[in-house]
Amino acid sequence: MLAQRRDAFKASEGRVRVSYYDQAAQLPAMKEVFPWLSLLPSQALQQTLLNLDRAFVNFFEGRARYPGFKRRAGSPPGIRWPQGVEINGRCVWLPKLGWVKARISRPIGGVIKNATVRFDGLRWHVSVQVEQEVAVPARNAAPWVGIDLGVVESVATSDGRLFRLPVATKQEERRHAVLSRRVSRCVPGSRRHANAKRRRLVFVRRIRNRVDDARHKFTTTLAKNHGCIVVEGLALRSLTRSARGCLEAPGKNVAAKAGLNRALLGQGHSETVRQLGYKLGWCGGELTMVDPAFTSQMCPQCGHLCPENRPARDRFSCVACGHNGHADIVAALNILAAGQAVSARGGPRGPAKREPTCLRRSIRRPAGIPALQGREDVNPTTA
Repeated sequence: MLAQRRDAFKASEGRVRVSYYDQAAQLPAMKEVFPWLSLLPSQALQQTLLNLDRAFVNFFEGRARYPGFKRRAGSPPGIRWPQGVEINGRCVWLPKLGWVKARISRPIGGVIKNATVRFDGLRWHVSVQVEQEVAVPARNAAPWVGIDLGVVESVATSDGRLFRLPVATKQEERRHAVLSRRVSRCVPGSRRHANAKRRRLVFVRRIRNRVDDARHKFTTTLAKNHGCIVVEGLALRSLTRSARGCLEAPGKNVAAKAGLNRALLGQGHSETVRQLGYKLGWCGGELTMVDPAFTSQMCPQCGHLCPENRPARDRFSCVACGHNGHADIVAALNILAAGQAVSARGGPRGPAKREPTCLRRSIRRPAGIPALQGREDVNPTTA
């Protein structure tokens, strides 16, 4: 179906676009040509076409890349049933499969809307989406907090706390490299290749479970104890861009930049912000994102902005008033002040909506923290 859309678009030079309804009408004829399609529920096939249509909508609106073909060693297989799903005790009823044993991790309440079954390489998982009415949580009156996201210190809060979320250790990285080499040296499709992939997957899954458990506990604690959390809106795609350059203009310090990119991506800051967003909604809190520019170079006491205020990576010393502190904590204080300024003037709250790529334009930003500009006690210029 993806090839059909692509070929029709190219052959007509963009004048003809195949829609979901056009392809859904072809399913009965395709079942006669491919008998194995008759083994699947018709609604599951239609749901796959809906996913393809959604992928094209996201592409044309600039939220995702062009849809690609599924590879044999790519994403894990999965199927979705939009209706006809029931749960009875420790079994799940799936159309054309019947009752399937399952370990229900939590009580299922509300009206079941759909169920998605996916294989992760080790086990089969079913996620059930339900619809139910919930009460709007009361506004959390807990104090505000600003957090700074970093590499050495994963999170620094404005109340003076530093957190280091677990990541893969050097020994685990070396072990993962050994397991990956064993996979690459096996013949694809052989039994040794499958066993090697399974050993690597078990090893990676153990690390991922440890990291996810610590991140969920950390974000839950923050969401319960604070009414509003102000975070810096990091552009991770730009920050982790490769420094290799091109043949005409080769990059500098490519290896060091690659190591910094791996360390920054290994922290999982996007996942941390995502979890804070929906958990604050459960607890009646709010999430505010501000521009992180110059937050680690501005003094939170006198507002003096100067690169010399940060003589070392983890040390802040204001050359104007002599204020000293940890650089990450100082940045968290400035982030909190910027979030309070945005909230006071009725600025946007919550994660900023990403603009489509085709409409994105380069904007020249003034020096200093935008949320703090206009305050009389802040001087963004150097002394």
